[in-house]
Amino acid sequence: MPNFVHRLLLAALLTFVLAPPASAELADALAAYDRGDYAVAYRELSLLATLDDPAAQHALARMYFAGQGVVQDAKEGLRWEIEAATGGDVQAQFELATRYENGIGVAADMERATEWFRLAAEQGLPAAQYRLGLRLLAATDGKPDLETAHMWLNLAAAKLPPGEVRNTVAHARDTLTARMTVAQVRSAHKLARDWRPKKWSELAAPQAAQSSP
Repeated sequence: MPNFVHRLLLAALLTFVLAPPASAELADALAAYDRGDYAVAYRELSLLATLDDPAAQHALARMYFAGQGVVQDAKEGLRWEIEAATGGDVQAQFELATRYENGIGVAADMERATEWFRLAAEQGLPAAQYRLGLRLLAATDGKPDLETAHMWLNLAAAKLPPGEVRNTVAHARDTLTARMTVAQVRSAHKLARDWRPKKWSELAAPQAAQSSP
């Protein structure tokens, strides 16, 4: 995986994963994971995952991908990642999109990648907003949506903390700005001003995104 994708994953983690867990049980399981007690983490996360806790499903997926406390199993990791993403875990949605975009443990699929980036971006994840902006610029029909792409890049740059990742996103936005007319830039800025994050319950995952790999 390219180094910059690694940094985007980190940026996404810093933005969302540090939020307080939704339950005491999940908090205990994640605390066990953080201190390297993978046997306890696996037992508790497995129980929560079977009860349809998306955050637990995502954490369990990461354990399978990395072979932490379990035999490394990319297929099982992907199964739980899809469960977590369709259940509304925004970090799982972004990481699943990244897998589809780069063909990591799954066949590359730009349509699915774009849809999962869109769902995570609509919920306010800066790393997903950046990747979605780039996906829109890479439109296969040769007609990139410059204004919407600029909006996503602008939103991502505004929310990321200072540093190399933000600088890269801002550079992409500024490079795109140079390609646009004054009217297009004004329209893009208005789109960014008017944009509001959505809740998962307001979004409908397209069939292409929901289906199994």
